Formats: sequence, structure tokens, C-alpha cells
Amino acid sequence: MNSTTTDKYGFEIDPGVGYARGPILRSSLEEAQRRLQALSLIRQRAATHGPEGFYNITGLHRDFPLPTDKFNHAEEWMGPAFYWDELEELARTHFGGEADHEVIVLNRCSGGIIAACLALITPGSQVISLVPGDRSHPSIGRGIHLAGAEMLQMNSLEEVSRALGGDTVSFMVITGVSSELLVMDQNIMLDAIRLAEKAKIPVMLDDAYGTRLRPIIYDQPMSMKTGANLAVTACDKAGMSGPRAGLMVGEKRYVELVNTKAAELGLEARSPLAAAVWASLKTFTPKALEAEVSFGTSVYERLARKYGTEYVIKSGIGASLPAENVYGLVHHIREDNAVLPVCPAEITAAVGMFWLKKYGIMSISALGQPGASIWLRFKPDPKVIARMGGLEALINAIDDGILHVAGIAHSIPKMKSLILGPYTL
Repeated sequence: MNSTTTDKYGFEIDPGVGYARGPILRSSLEEAQRRLQALSLIRQRAATHGPEGFYNITGLHRDFPLPTDKFNHAEEWMGPAFYWDELEELARTHFGGEADHEVIVLNRCSGGIIAACLALITPGSQVISLVPGDRSHPSIGRGIHLAGAEMLQMNSLEEVSRALGGDTVSFMVITGVSSELLVMDQNIMLDAIRLAEKAKIPVMLDDAYGTRLRPIIYDQPMSMKTGANLAVTACDKAGMSGPRAGLMVGEKRYVELVNTKAAELGLEARSPLAAAVWASLKTFTPKALEAEVSFGTSVYERLARKYGTEYVIKSGIGASLPAENVYGLVHHIREDNAVLPVCPAEITAAVGMFWLKKYGIMSISALGQPGASIWLRFKPDPKVIARMGGLEALINAIDDGILHVAGIAHSIPKMKSLILGPYTL
């Protein structure tokens, strides 16, 4: 279990989000203000460049794929009668589920995680969050906290076995693929599920990316073939076309409790969103994900040649520069060995804001919600990059942003102006 309280550069880690805070992005409030500034920049650019002036490199597909001749399916009461049975069948197939598994559509994957925590966790108990990498998604910790329990974040089967040895654990969440696209070891995942089953502890698989990435790209078992009691995925990631919604499949006794809690708290998806999820499931094909992965490999190879494999890592879909690596890269570029006053999350946020303002590149670094990944992640659609001018144009824009931020990283006022603009407090 990671007990680190500071990152490698000495900045204090906020346990609520799993990364370090600095003098600019001090809390979720400033992160929300950063996002407001990013949306303001989009409005300004849209007025002069139109919709073709933006290039999405997030890998998040937030289309609304409901055909126009099916808009009556979005009607609140009557609409689901025309698609719900097929949606359930498609969802069970998508997760590798059985005929008796129940299905919920939620307003977000995070909404499903929080609803599950509130419905299934015993207050005052402990909850295992088994993750690949250093952090759970913030919604897991927040859901556990709201349920009045303690989160035990861990990475190994030995830790899981020790925690399940007592009688204090009431729930386990396993992250199949993290926000940073780190993949859970299959043997650890399956053995942890078996241990939880033996201890009579329900297990939820947070498979936001993993429902498709794990079986299609990594040849791992489908979500409901792992033995987990329920699983949730995001409908805007890893080859699905959108919308931004959550989809959960699982055992009836657990899913009914989660569905009830979601409805109580307004976390369920209403008919228009559920109809779009149905349409997205109908058109999903593994080839879409495989094409993303293939192009992402080209992005990784080009970035690795540019910066070196000590800074760039290959992810399941594309390439990533972890925030601490970007911090180190900025130090390397500056060549002055000066101690920078800003933290890695502020470095990557500034790079994302520069890309958005100058090039119209949309990234999680600029537009992510509070608690989203602070890595620079590159999962671009090849059609989008072709419209931008090709892979070389993307690489040049990426480098321009990193060089610009390296030149101002010593100045809190300049960095704050770039990240927060007029939203600076």
C-alpha cells in the first residue's frame, strides 16, 4: 500500500485525487476554474475558427449516435419500450454476461461507481481498491468516503489476502485499466476475485476502459467472465462512440440495490441518454478499437523518438507522458537546474492550456474535471490528425507547448495567467 505523502519533487499529494498540489491548482476549486478558462478559450476560438478549428486528442468520443429517425426513442415514458430489451441483450454480450444479469445505464461511469459504493458498502467498514499503478479513480475514494468507510488502496495479491483475513472489509473495487491506461495483471485480478468470493465480499470491476481493452487488445477475460459480481464501463472510451454515460452489468441482487440508489440520487441515465447508449452498442465493433490502437502505436513511436523512452510510455491506445516525466523534461529543457515553484500537475495543465489556445488541441490536461488524470495523454483519432495536417503537425504542436511552458515554469504569475486566466482568485 502506497503511504507516500509527497511526490518525487517534494510536493504534497492530495489523497483525494492521488497527485500533488501546488501553489496554483491548490484544490478542486482551482481545477474547476481551470476548466472554466478552457471552455472560455473554446468559445473564443469557435467564434473565429468554427467547429473545424478543434482537434481532440483525448480518445474520448462524446457523440450522440442516436439516428434522427429514432428520436422518438428519447421520449421519457414510451421511448424505452422500443429499445430497452435489445439494449439489455447488447450490454450483456458486451460484458460477457449471462441471461440473468441485470443492466443499468447511468449518467456517468463515476455515477455508477458512487451509487455502488453507497448501495453496497457497510458504513464503518473497510473497502479494498485494487489498482494497477499509483492511484484509484477519484470517484472510488469519494464514493467510499460518502458511504462512511475507509479505503485501502493496494496493488498486490498479498495485500488483498491480508486485508480479507479479518472481518472489516465489506466491498472490493478492482480497476481493470486505470485512467492512465495501466492494465491490471490478469492473475492478480482473478485471484483477488476468488479470495473475495471465498470471504463472501462482493466485487465490482471498474472497467471504464477495460471492458473493451482487456479482452480485445490484451486477451483477458471479458468483464463478467472474471467472476466479479458487477462491472461498469464508460460509453465514450476505448472504441465506443459515446455518449458520455456509464453502463453497468451484474448480478441481480446487487444491481437492483445500485439501481435503486442511483435513482434516489439522480445518477441514473434518463431515456435520451440511454437511447444513445443503445445506438452506440449497436454500432460498436472491435475494429474501431483496433484502429485506434494501431494509430496510437504510431503516435508513441514518433514521440519516443522525439523525447526518449525515459519520458514517454506506451499505453493501451496511444502514448502518455506522466506528469512527473513532463516535469523532468521541462527541467532538462531549461538547463538551469533551478527548483521550479510549480508542481507537475500545473506543468501539464499549462501545456494543455497552451495547446488549446494556440492550436485548438483539446486535452484532458485542459478540459478534464477535477481529479482527472494529470498526465499528457495522446489517443487521437487518425481522421482528426489528418485534418490537422498529419502526425508531424501534431508532434510540432506538442513540442511547441512543452517548450513554451519550460520558458515560463519559473514564474508563478505567468503560469497562473496561462492556466486560470481571469478566473484567478
